[in-house]
Amino acid sequence: MPFLALAIPYAQSNPVSYEIDARTHRHEIAIDIEKIENQTHAWKPTSQAAKRSNAPLQRATFACRTIPANDYFDNVLAELVTPLRECGAPRYADNAELRKTLGDLLTLHPDGARLSVDARIRALGLPSLLRDDPAYLPGTLSALTYDIGAHSIDIGRFTFPELDVAQEAAFLFAGESELAFLHEGNPHASLIRKDHSAILAFHYRAAGMRGHTTLPPNGYALAIQDDTTLCDFTSQLARCQQQTDLSRSPRSVENRHTRHNPLDLMQNGMCVIL
Repeated sequence: MPFLALAIPYAQSNPVSYEIDARTHRHEIAIDIEKIENQTHAWKPTSQAAKRSNAPLQRATFACRTIPANDYFDNVLAELVTPLRECGAPRYADNAELRKTLGDLLTLHPDGARLSVDARIRALGLPSLLRDDPAYLPGTLSALTYDIGAHSIDIGRFTFPELDVAQEAAFLFAGESELAFLHEGNPHASLIRKDHSAILAFHYRAAGMRGHTTLPPNGYALAIQDDTTLCDFTSQLARCQQQTDLSRSPRSVENRHTRHNPLDLMQNGMCVIL
């Protein structure tokens, strides 16, 4: 008969009992193991040649470095505006709530107190985040147009005599003029992507566009690297709006028997053109 066939019934009928240490309420075997693990082994001195041969097997050391505050801010902002799904609802009612969250999270960084939320937003070229109108939430057409317009003025493509008086109108006009070139087949589309790549990538991310929602540090793919057009962006917005409308009217007979393919960019008809 195999040994285990005899050993198992014997062990079950004669269980081993360990005394309990009343001071610690732990089994003696556990205490003995700890003592063994903490003992220094009396190894014989090792030759220098043996030490050199075992050098690659030694434990690696890692140096911890604090991520720069600006990079920390950028990563946090990217994560906060990235929707949980392709057509996820905005996490914040307005940009004031978003800025407050950014300020709260900055307190977790050792150098966060030295960084101004508003100043960093301006440095990123995203002045729409300083407006509290829900129409300017990240990933909306108004916000994209506003930021593109502001940047085009900064780089000297447009000039306005009284910019402080009619700033919003000037930004929107300049942004619409720039985005008008971002259509398929336009010979100047590549220039628009190059000049405004970071802004385009930010709002593509916030809108949940496929290929632009990977979280940092791997998710900073510039919009210049793809052929996304304004039609793709507005189609994404229209598709998500349609899904929102459908979710609000689930009893509609027409909607009940309609299947929507999220991969079909033209399911909403012709793309929206400025």
